[in-house]
Amino acid sequence: MSVDWRELPSLAALRAFDATARHGGFSGAARALNVTHAAIAQQVRALEADLKVKLAVRDGRSIQLTDAGRSLAMGLGQGFSTIAETLADLRAKENRRGIRVTTTTFVTEAVIMPRLSEFWEQHPDVEISLHPSRSYIDIEREGFDFALRAVFEGAPRSWPGMEAIHLSETRMVAAGAPRLIGTSPTDAHKYPWLWHDSNDSKRALMEQAGLDLSRLNLVQIGGPSLQLEAARQGIGITLFNERVARDDLATGRLVEVPLPATPRADYFIVVPSGPRRAIVQAFIDWLHTLF
Repeated sequence: MSVDWRELPSLAALRAFDATARHGGFSGAARALNVTHAAIAQQVRALEADLKVKLAVRDGRSIQLTDAGRSLAMGLGQGFSTIAETLADLRAKENRRGIRVTTTTFVTEAVIMPRLSEFWEQHPDVEISLHPSRSYIDIEREGFDFALRAVFEGAPRSWPGMEAIHLSETRMVAAGAPRLIGTSPTDAHKYPWLWHDSNDSKRALMEQAGLDLSRLNLVQIGGPSLQLEAARQGIGITLFNERVARDDLATGRLVEVPLPATPRADYFIVVPSGPRRAIVQAFIDWLHTLF
């Protein structure tokens, strides 16, 4: 059955009458809806005027429903109960739905995964799906809750229809394994550099770092997801943002190599505008502790 909303009384009036019927009077309805007794009475009288029928009559200190009032109360009771059950099911389903995040391989492997157990300790049984990708993804169309990205100097920082939450600023560092670098790092041009064919963004960063690409010995690897492990294995050096390499630098698995200049990057969480689920906000709050 289609609904002609123009023929329906105001929802506020229907809710006030439903509460009056459920709680046996204006006072109980007022307490249930957290409004005044007079406000409930005014809404019920307005509904009667709209329908041109008497719905309730005063009987001493109580309110008695007329036949028309009892009929309306039954229909509204069923309708509002169905709405309440549907909303409860929707909220429960949303709460059970996991978190889907797209970010880079580096951030996934070096920042999030090593400490993900901390989030699960606070929010057990929450399914988290991390989609490592350097490519642009339509977050809403692909069903992601948000993207976590590093935005480099000179790159666009506008996401129409999205909210950008700044996490932190970081510098870019060159790093490689101690077996390759030795104990006294020198000119970055003398070391082999990890490379793959889709390195256009890395090329720009390396130029910002003051490197002359024509002087570099480029070592081809299969893809960006292999760079961190290849650097750890001593195959070559590459640029990392400092947050990604922080733990490896602190433990000595990687050694920083001086650069002629220091490019910088900012981390942003890019999330669709509007309300977001509580568990998604909790995950965003937790990410702030990592950066």
